[in-house]
Amino acid sequence: MHDNILRSELEQVQSDLAAAEVEYACLGAKIKGLQARSEALTQALSGMAGHSGKVSITKPRTDAIVEILMASDTEMTINDVIAALHDSGRDENYDNVAADLAYLADRGRIDRLRRGVYARPERIVITLTQGSLNNSYINLGNHLDFFPADAVGTTNRHDGEGTMLTLHYDGLPEPAETDIAGAPHKFFRDRASIRRFFAHHDLKSGEKIAIEKQSDYEYRVRPAR
Repeated sequence: MHDNILRSELEQVQSDLAAAEVEYACLGAKIKGLQARSEALTQALSGMAGHSGKVSITKPRTDAIVEILMASDTEMTINDVIAALHDSGRDENYDNVAADLAYLADRGRIDRLRRGVYARPERIVITLTQGSLNNSYINLGNHLDFFPADAVGTTNRHDGEGTMLTLHYDGLPEPAETDIAGAPHKFFRDRASIRRFFAHHDLKSGEKIAIEKQSDYEYRVRPAR
């Protein structure tokens, strides 16, 4: 009886061993297949990289359109935008570009001047000084008319704040809510976000930033490099 038990156990172990060896062989074949596929894909990507040695990744069409309008000092028709996209190596059709332009205008990322004609959003450009960098402020003194009059509060917050503005700082994850401190300051009252924005982009004295109007009370702040 004891021998039968041992023999049965041995047969089970041998069966499990055989199954494990098959599984091991299959896993080895799978690893070799994945290695070969990885090498083939690496070679294919290297071939796409061209002379630069870097893989070219196409950015979203909407971002490409915004960049084109931001780089232009003049208004652009839909066909002008299509031509600029074509010059950058993108083959886009009229319907897709027209739909994207309408979407971007609705989101405030570009301005719709009239039917089928677009431009970069309203914006101001401000040169940073060492004082503004040291004290985390953006001097709005010559540009207060760019903002709603009721967004300008008193010098001291306790004496009265203006209507809040929503500021989207490029590179920061969350927008800031702030009014504008009145004379003699004339800067965004919330300076903590400005300090993080300056640090994130390592901005220097003499560099410029752009403030772009998204809507009457919403703006985007970015380096103007």
